[in-house]
Amino acid sequence: MKGLEVVIVTGISGAGKTVALKALEDMDYFVVDNVPYQVGSRLLKSVKEKELKEKKLALGMDIRAFDEIGDFQKLLNKIKHYEASYTILFMEADENVILNRYNLSRRKHPVPEKTLLRSIEKEREIMSDIRECSDLVIDSSYLRPVELSKKIGKALLGKERKDIAVHLQSFGFKYGTPIDLDLMFDVRCLPNPYYIEDLRPKTGNDPEVREFVMNSKVSKEYYKKLEDMLEFLIPNFIAEGKSHLSIGVGCSGGKHRSVTFINYLAKNLSKDKKLEVIVSHREEERGNWH
Repeated sequence: MKGLEVVIVTGISGAGKTVALKALEDMDYFVVDNVPYQVGSRLLKSVKEKELKEKKLALGMDIRAFDEIGDFQKLLNKIKHYEASYTILFMEADENVILNRYNLSRRKHPVPEKTLLRSIEKEREIMSDIRECSDLVIDSSYLRPVELSKKIGKALLGKERKDIAVHLQSFGFKYGTPIDLDLMFDVRCLPNPYYIEDLRPKTGNDPEVREFVMNSKVSKEYYKKLEDMLEFLIPNFIAEGKSHLSIGVGCSGGKHRSVTFINYLAKNLSKDKKLEVIVSHREEERGNWH
């Protein structure tokens, strides 16, 4: 059980618990939402007995998870008993914001009172003790989901999260186009090393091929325009909350020109510390380079 990390996401209903849990899921936490106290205890026991392989758990627990607030402390005692570390993340928001969110969603508040406002006030009173013992309190009133995600990542990881994962993939059109691309570029218009006998068995990972491809004027101009386009597009995708962007560059066989371009893009995009750059050469993975 040593090494298990538990994040308990709780707080005021309508304050962004679901968004917070999605952010944790993107951070590779095993997320379970709407967890009653008893189920949370059994889940921890299962991890202790190695029935589950997860080492990072995020438990979403609102006021309905406990028969009484004292049960929350019992859960914390269970976590300590199993030698796990824990962080309590408490979500809250202004009353007017929560009122607007409930009016828009038309969902029922978990604390039954004569008015919605009184329900919110009553829940805040009940949850005040948990708020006081929380490690992190986040007011989501005026945070966009992407901003909330970054704030949670910075707090839990001790550093800024990467804004977006950019997957760069080379491929060959002769083997079909990938189905999971957000952006696709065709470089079959560039000089082809395949027709140079000494270069044919090599790939875009070899300096001789890179030099041949990039020495062309059209290649240099194409690459510059592609780089400028991505420099414009990626920040706008980030602003819209996109967490993963898949970019494909294809040539005839996926061995020379597309590999060259992907490698150049990876080198330049990796300079931006806010981007997580992932590279794959599909035809190499499929054994099509032989």
